[in-house]
This record gives sequence, C-alpha cells and structure tokens, in this order.
Amino acid sequence: MPKYLICTNTRKYNELVEALNNRGIQFETTHCDNKCFKCRTRVMIKEDDKYIYATDVKNLLRKMSIC
Repeated sequence: MPKYLICTNTRKYNELVEALNNRGIQFETTHCDNKCFKCRTRVMIKEDDKYIYATDVKNLLRKMSIC
C-alpha cells in the first residue's frame, strides 16, 4: 500500500501528481467528501497518519525531504 494519500480537491493537484510521478513515488488518490476546505486552500498530502501541507508543491516536497 502506498505511503502517501492525496485528495483530488487539493490545491495544485495536477502539479503535485506530476511531481510525485516524476520522482517515482507511489501514492493513492481519494475524493474527500469533507467540506472543511483544508485541502482546497493549500497543497496537502497525508503521510501515514499525519498531514503535510505547504503553500506550493516545491515547499511541500521540501517538507517531505524528497526535493
């Protein structure tokens, strides 16, 4: 099972998916039904049981230590 989970509603979703695919990182996507807007206002990914978020994809990859 992939280590990362991405909501399809996350900001800059296409850019994030492309960046992860280019680095060969496996991930799953899900369509979140929550109406909290957390993932809609920032770039966010779930790693195991914690969330990592940033203002853009480059900063998110840096926080994930894979940039």
